[in-house]
Amino acid sequence: MTLYLLGDPPDPPPAACRIHYPEEAAGGYYLLWQEGRYHLCDCGQRHPPLGLDFSSYLKRSGSETLPKTLRGMTGAQVADATAGWGKDAWLLASRGFTLTLYEQNPYLHTLLAAALTDARDNPKTAAIAARLTLVYADAATALPPQGFDAVYLDPMYPERRKSAKVKKHMQALQQLIGHDGDDAALLARARLAATRRVIVKRPQHAPPLAGAAPDYHIDGPNTRYDIYS
Repeated sequence: MTLYLLGDPPDPPPAACRIHYPEEAAGGYYLLWQEGRYHLCDCGQRHPPLGLDFSSYLKRSGSETLPKTLRGMTGAQVADATAGWGKDAWLLASRGFTLTLYEQNPYLHTLLAAALTDARDNPKTAAIAARLTLVYADAATALPPQGFDAVYLDPMYPERRKSAKVKKHMQALQQLIGHDGDDAALLARARLAATRRVIVKRPQHAPPLAGAAPDYHIDGPNTRYDIYS
């Protein structure tokens, strides 16, 4: 995938991506390097430029359901196979888990890498950031067999039943990634990589990923977590 960039960052984005100017992006997205930070810009101006700052995640409350899916697994090595904006990985790292984040989209990977560097240099976020490792790869092929205690999946859901517009960051994620992956292959690879469990985040009333029934699930307010042991 081609990455479009405007600006001159000190460290280049992923080497596998060619750099072009945004006017060639044909209505899609480009990265703007400005004032020492990357901004994800939409050529169609469907939303304002978006940034990624892990320090903004420090304000999240402690009542989230996700950490409950790893209850009894203190110190577990976890793979977040669908890193996205990194919110769930940051939450788990703040609870003491060590995570490897997999992201194959060059825009998201670049934003994550820069934000992670900043977080490691910030005394308020350095301890949490030290528990995060970012990998530029497709988890469906890159997850190592029996490489993690648990694997977390939050794949893009293809349909939205509510009429209200989603938040800007999620809107950008949907437009960047869409839903063109092989869910069955991703789940199979995750189950091969996890020695103890695979956790799949799903909308509350959605069918199980790839039609594979979980061993059990944990319900949250608007989502559920399907657990494969």
